[in-house]
Amino acid sequence: MAAQLQLVFDHGKRHELLQSADEMADYVDIIEIGYPELVTFGLDVVKDIHVAHPDLKLCVDAKVFHGGSGVTRRCFEAGASIVTVLGTAPNPVIQQMVRHAREYNGKIMCDVDGIKRVGRRVAEVDALGVDYVSIASGFLMEHEYDLNKRNHGSIFQVRPLELAGAVKRNLLHAGLAIGTGINEENIDLVMELDPAIVMVGRGIYYDANSPSEYHTASLYTRIARIEALRRKMG
Repeated sequence: MAAQLQLVFDHGKRHELLQSADEMADYVDIIEIGYPELVTFGLDVVKDIHVAHPDLKLCVDAKVFHGGSGVTRRCFEAGASIVTVLGTAPNPVIQQMVRHAREYNGKIMCDVDGIKRVGRRVAEVDALGVDYVSIASGFLMEHEYDLNKRNHGSIFQVRPLELAGAVKRNLLHAGLAIGTGINEENIDLVMELDPAIVMVGRGIYYDANSPSEYHTASLYTRIARIEALRRKMG
C-alpha cells in the first residue's frame, strides 16, 4: 500500500488553520491538528474541518497519557480518523483506546519519541494493537536509544534514520509513521523504510523570505513542494 502524506499544523491562528485546511485538503491524505492547536482551540476546530471536508482524514494529536476512554471518544466524535497516544502511557490506557478506535472505525497512533528502550517498547505497543507507531523527531536531531527489544543494556547515540529503521524492524502489525524535517532532498531515504505515513510540516510551509508572521510559504510554493514529494513517494 502506498504511503499516505500527512500535513502537520502546529502553529497559527484559528482562521489560518481553517484556511490552510481548505487550501491543502485536495493535496494531502491526512491533516494533523497539532497539540498546540488542540490546546488553544479545542475540538471545535476538528469539528469545523470535518464538516467542511468530511472525506479528509484528520489526525488529532491528543498525546493521551491517561483518561484514554473519554478523550478518545470525544476526538472520534469530533471527526478524528486517527488519535495519538504517548508511548509512555500505561498499557491498559492504550488497550482502551484501541477498543474505542474499533468502535468508531478509527485508528490509534503511538508516539515513541523520547523512549530510551525504544525497541522493546515498540514491540510492546505493536502487540497492544495500535495501528501506527510514530517517530516525529525526524531529521532534526540525533538520539540516544537502545534499539533492540531484547537488549536492556547499552544506550547509544543513533541517527534519525537508524532510529526509524529500528522502529520498523520491531513492528509486526502496525505501520511506521515518520516526520519531521522531511523534504524533497531526503524523501528517497525515508521511502526506503516503507513508511505507512510520511508526516510533513515545516518542509512544506516554511519560507524564510515570507513577510507573514509565521514565514508561511505562498500557496503556489506549498502545492509545488507537496507535488514534488508525491512524485518521489510513488
